[in-house]
Amino acid sequence: MSLCETLGKNLKGRFKTMGKMNLLKANWEGKVGQTVGAKWKNRSTIRTYTKPSNPKTAAQVSVRSAFAGMTSYVALFADQIKYLSALNTSGQSVRNAIIQANKAQIQGGTFLKSDLVISKGGLQKVSGGNAEAATKKVKVTWTNPTATNFTDKAKIVAVMVQEESGLVDVVTEAANKGVDGVTSNIDFATGDVDVFVYFLDARGSAKVASVSDYLTVSIA
Repeated sequence: MSLCETLGKNLKGRFKTMGKMNLLKANWEGKVGQTVGAKWKNRSTIRTYTKPSNPKTAAQVSVRSAFAGMTSYVALFADQIKYLSALNTSGQSVRNAIIQANKAQIQGGTFLKSDLVISKGGLQKVSGGNAEAATKKVKVTWTNPTATNFTDKAKIVAVMVQEESGLVDVVTEAANKGVDGVTSNIDFATGDVDVFVYFLDARGSAKVASVSDYLTVSIA
């Protein structure tokens, strides 16, 4: 059956549906049955309706779920490290920069907080990191950096996130204070707390950082 025949069949007795006919100008716009009328470059066009494809394959569902989970989680703390990040935020937020840095994980259809990277850079990575519960607070210790390219402005950034309660605390300390460590300013609820640590330094007006490391601790 030709398109014109299809159009005639669909129009018959169906003008009160989603489409509309301008009989004076002979312009038809909208959908009637399986036929669609539209304007394109000031010309009237007709075509057969094609349902948008959204097969929702297992792979697609996994990718969408990973993206949604990561976006929701990162939103909990992204604004709090806005000025403590060396990620490229040109034209985008810190949250989007973190999502971009983890696109491979999303494309793989997974979201593991232990694999989440919230900082990237060429500085020596934090080593010997440890997170422990101090009553309801979290204390983090680490091994002092041995690299010679650290300045006296170098510091460690500890991002503490308790997803279930929504509690977040971001604390910093001089990079060479690893033995004494740093303790959260807030009390956390009972449950697990994710801790991301990385070194941050300056090169003139620019920030440089290390790749973040993941720690976890349980609050009793």
